[in-house]
Amino acid sequence: MIELKTPSEIIDILIETIEKTRKKNKLRQIDLCKSADVPLATYQNFLYSKTISLTSLIKVMYVLKMNNNLEKFIYFEETISLKDIRLTKKKKASPKRIRISDEKR
Repeated sequence: MIELKTPSEIIDILIETIEKTRKKNKLRQIDLCKSADVPLATYQNFLYSKTISLTSLIKVMYVLKMNNNLEKFIYFEETISLKDIRLTKKKKASPKRIRISDEKR
């Protein structure tokens, strides 16, 4: 079963992941903020009040080399037309059974 998380739970997980990554890279909060060009107060507000602009969050994640997490977040599979949808369904269709005639048995 799929477990859905609340936005607050997701933010908590994100904060925990960012902090673990920061500590693993042996960065102090102030050093991370300088590298990301984000004020320390903004970062600490994110940790304690759970609010941050998307731009600041992306900057922090870039410094921590968490780009792959962002790419997963923005992935979008584009469908151009109904024709594309029909072609996709045809490709996924299971193969039809073939009867072997009595002559071949």
